[in-house]
Amino acid sequence: MKYSSRVVIGKFIICGSILFFSCIGMILVGITTKLAFIALSYFQGGDFEILWSDIVYAAQLGGLGGFILGFGWVLLYLFKVKGF
Repeated sequence: MKYSSRVVIGKFIICGSILFFSCIGMILVGITTKLAFIALSYFQGGDFEILWSDIVYAAQLGGLGGFILGFGWVLLYLFKVKGF
């Protein structure tokens, strides 16, 4: 295997990892934020109403935001912007 193909494979793995971990992280942030707002609503009014559709929607928004953030980081990495 030539050196250049190993470099391409390495960059592909790094970029894929950045995308994966940013999506997972933002999904967790979205779910945590939704649960925090539900807890605040419970403390304020005393009613505890949680739907799976709300949790799934928060996870979807987090996943989309993580993908956009990760894609931006990957572009900055590939274009060799200083600091990435």
